[in-house]
Amino acid sequence: MKVFVCSDVHGNARALQAVLAVYRAEYPCDFLFLGDVVGYGAHPDACLDVLLNLPRARLILGNHDAALLDRRARADLNDIAAEAIGWSERMLSRTYIDAIRGNFSMQHELPEYLAVHSSPSHPEEWPYIFCEMDADAAFRARDFALCFVGHTHVPALYGFDGGEAILGEGEPLRLKPRNRYIVNPGSTGQPRDGDPRASCCILDTDAGTITLHRCEYDVAAEAQDIYDAALPKYLGQRLLRGA
Repeated sequence: MKVFVCSDVHGNARALQAVLAVYRAEYPCDFLFLGDVVGYGAHPDACLDVLLNLPRARLILGNHDAALLDRRARADLNDIAAEAIGWSERMLSRTYIDAIRGNFSMQHELPEYLAVHSSPSHPEEWPYIFCEMDADAAFRARDFALCFVGHTHVPALYGFDGGEAILGEGEPLRLKPRNRYIVNPGSTGQPRDGDPRASCCILDTDAGTITLHRCEYDVAAEAQDIYDAALPKYLGQRLLRGA
């Protein structure tokens, strides 16, 4: 079985189309989205149109998605993020809001993997996994062999046997059969690791590997759409930096 995994699209339609090229190249495979389809970017409607119509798609709710559904949750966002969610709310019709509520879930669990947006430890509270200490707490909070997370916008792989492994672009990393792992595919639409290219990964359960992919797209055009939409300019500027 192959699983295409992406996260944190954040209204970036061009980045989503870029990673879909990887998905199509690997098809047939399951599609796993780890949350935050809205926020920051200028095309939440186009991104939702894509995700909601993909076959075999499993869609996880992110904290920005949750803030769109419940205004009280915006208190936990910074001012710029909350402004972007308010913009998305005004831009999206009730049909989209209802579709998120009806099709996105807090977690998804199969024998092969667990998927959440933030951490398997209290995912509804949106904790981050930024380091080995955070990963260790997540491993001890819940039993799983492999857990996919997003939220940090930085690709990462942590093993229960210790340490953080480097996910080399395009290089399959073999998972040890009896080890446990937490994998973050990075952000498709708002990377923060200094690389503005869209990020995603492929799990191959038969080969026992994870492969990270980075995809070029017209970042400048997407940033310009943010400016044209009168969203905070900072959101376009950081898109260009990938940080």
